[in-house]
Amino acid sequence: MPALADQGEFLASENSFYRVLHAHQQEQRRGRPRPPQEPRPVSSRRADGPNQLWSWVITYLPTSVRGV
Repeated sequence: MPALADQGEFLASENSFYRVLHAHQQEQRRGRPRPPQEPRPVSSRRADGPNQLWSWVITYLPTSVRGV
């Protein structure tokens, strides 16, 4: 698409190209396929008392308290 645009030729929009490729099941990632990776274990921490665990991002800390 960019090469054609540099030459001043316009065939269709980029979305149209993707629509046609998707309709013919040719919308695939190019390059070498990567082998499937094992999911990483979720890291967890446990605090048994006050000031034992500090975190900048509290969204990563699991809790049983909801909607507070």
